[in-house]
Amino acid sequence: MQGNEQEMTERGSQGDIKDVGKFSPSDTQEEEANSLILNNGKQQQNCHDQENCAGDSGNKTFEDIFHIIGHNGRFQIMLLVIVILTNVIVELQNVNTVFTLTTPKHRCKVPDLEQDSYAIDSERQAQLVDRYIPKVKDGGYKKCHILPTIPNVNDTKSSTAVFNNGTSGNVTECSEWVYDKTVMKENLVSKLDLVCERTVIRSHVNMMLFGGKMAAAFLQGYFSDLFGRRPSLIISCCGMLVTAVGSAFVFDTISLLISRFMAGFLATYLYLSIYVLGIEFLTIQQRSLLSMFTRLIFGICDLYMALMAYLLRDWQYLLLAFAWPAVFALVSSWFMPESPRWLISKNRVEQAEKQIQRIAKMNGKTVPKDIMQQMGKSNEKAKHTMLQLFGDVKLTIRWTILYINWIVMCMSAYGLAFNISNMGGNIFINFAISGLLDAVVSFVNSFVVNKFSRKYFYFSCSAFGAVACILTFLPIVLDAPTWCVVALSLIGKASIVAAYPLLYTYSAELYPTTHRGIGLGSCSMMSRIGGLVSPYIADLSVFFNGKMASVLPQLVFGACAITGALLILILPETSGKELPETVDDIREKPHSSEKSNMPEEETVLA
Repeated sequence: MQGNEQEMTERGSQGDIKDVGKFSPSDTQEEEANSLILNNGKQQQNCHDQENCAGDSGNKTFEDIFHIIGHNGRFQIMLLVIVILTNVIVELQNVNTVFTLTTPKHRCKVPDLEQDSYAIDSERQAQLVDRYIPKVKDGGYKKCHILPTIPNVNDTKSSTAVFNNGTSGNVTECSEWVYDKTVMKENLVSKLDLVCERTVIRSHVNMMLFGGKMAAAFLQGYFSDLFGRRPSLIISCCGMLVTAVGSAFVFDTISLLISRFMAGFLATYLYLSIYVLGIEFLTIQQRSLLSMFTRLIFGICDLYMALMAYLLRDWQYLLLAFAWPAVFALVSSWFMPESPRWLISKNRVEQAEKQIQRIAKMNGKTVPKDIMQQMGKSNEKAKHTMLQLFGDVKLTIRWTILYINWIVMCMSAYGLAFNISNMGGNIFINFAISGLLDAVVSFVNSFVVNKFSRKYFYFSCSAFGAVACILTFLPIVLDAPTWCVVALSLIGKASIVAAYPLLYTYSAELYPTTHRGIGLGSCSMMSRIGGLVSPYIADLSVFFNGKMASVLPQLVFGACAITGALLILILPETSGKELPETVDDIREKPHSSEKSNMPEEETVLA
C-alpha cells in the first residue's frame, strides 16, 4: 500500500509541477517546488499558476493550503451536492405548515344533516344552514357558533344575538365543523379541528418548531466542537429521515406538537452541521457565496412545495413528498470528510493531514507530506466555552449586536413566510411568487456579494425589506386593491430573506475556528427567540379586528428589521479577510479595511 501511495504522490507531484515551471524536475526538485509554494511568498514570481502559490511567508494558514489542494475540483462538486440535498430537506421541513396548517373556510356542522359539507349541494341543505348557522355582515357564515334547536338559557357559552339573516336566539359554540375543500382537500387544521377556541394551537405548533430549533442550536455547537463536524452531519441526516416520514402519520395534537419540535430540532442541527463544514472547507471568496447559494436552494424548494401542494392537496401525501430528499441526504453525508480545521484545533495533526491529502487526491492535486509542519501548532487543547468570547466589553458588544440581528432576522423571515396564508388571494400563487423572488434575489446577490462590503450589503437588503413591510399600511389607508399589500409584503420578505444568509456568512467570519461551532450555535439559539414569537405576530391579523389588522404583522416585522440593520453598522468588516483561528486572533489581528490579496476569480463550490 505504501508503494502505491508513494507512486500516486510522485505522479501527482509531476502533474502539479507542470503548473509551477516549464521543465520536468526530479523527485527532489518536486518537493523543493512544493515547499517553495508553501514557504516563500516573496518568490511568487517563480510560479506561473497563481492557484498553487501561497501568499505569506512563515507559518501557513488553511487559506494557503486550500489554494494548494484546489478550490474548484471534484471535492467541491461533492460538497455542492451535499449542500443541495441537506438544504432541500431543511427548507421542506421548516415551512411546510404554510400548507399543512393553513386555516380553510369553515362553519359549524348542521346537527340535522348527516352528510353536511361546506359547499351547498341541495335546497334542503341550504334551508338547514340558514336555520342553524347565523350569517355575518359580509354575507358569510358565522364560523364558531350555531343556533340550537331548543335554546338553552343556562348554557354559559350561549349569547343572544341578532344576525343579518333575521335569525336570533341563544347562539352556542359548536364542537363540529365542516371545511371548504377548494384549497386543500384535507390538512392538519381540518383533521384536528384547530379552529375557533383551538385556533391558538396552530400558533403553538409553529412555536414548537422554534423550540426545537433553539434546543438544536444550543446542543449542536457543543457537540460539533466536541465530537466533530462529520458525526453531527450524519446523525442529523438519520434523524431527519425518521422525523420527515413520521410527520405524515400524526394522529392528535400531542403527536403534532412533538413532530414539529423534532422537525425544528433536526432541521437546525442539520443546517448548522453542513454550514460549518462548508465554511471551513471553502476559501474566502467562496464562503460569502455559500449562504447565498443556500438561499437560492430554499427559493427553488418553495416553488417545488407550491407545485406539490397544488397537485396533491392532501397533507399526508404532501409530507411524504417532502420526505424523500432525506434519503439522498443521508447517503451523501457518508462521503463527507471531517474538517481539517477542526482536527487541527484538537491537535489531531495526522488525521488532519490525511483529510487534506484525500481532498487533494480528489481534485487531482498533491501536497508535500509534511504540509502540516508548515502550520503553527495549535495551543487550543483546552476546552472551548462561550465565556471565552466575552473577555472584554468590546467583544461583548459585538456578540450582543449579532444576537439582536439574529433574533430580528429569524422572526421576520419566518414570520413573513407564515403570514402568506393570512394575506388573502391564492395561497399557491403567493407562495410560488415568494419562492421565485427569493431565488432571483439570491441568484443576483451571488454575483455581487463579493464586490461590496459585507455589513453594508447586509444593511441595504435588510433596510429595504423593512421599509417595504412598513409601507404596507399605505394601501390600507388609500383603499388600494389587496394585491398591493401582497406585493409589498412579498418584496419585503424577499429582501429580508436575502439579508438572512449574509448574516450567516458575516457571523461565521467574525468567530474564530476554535469557537465557530459554539458561536454560530449560540447565534442560532438566540435567533429562536424571534422564531418563538414569529407565529403569534404572523397571526395578529387573525387575533385582532379592524382596518389595519391585516398589516399588523408586516409593521412589526419591518420596525424590528430596521432596528437590527442600523445596529449592524457598528461591527467590523470581514469581506476578503482570512478566518480567525483563535480568540487571540480577534484581539491581536482585528479586521481592517484593507482587502486581502487572495485571488478573487473564484466561484462558489465549483
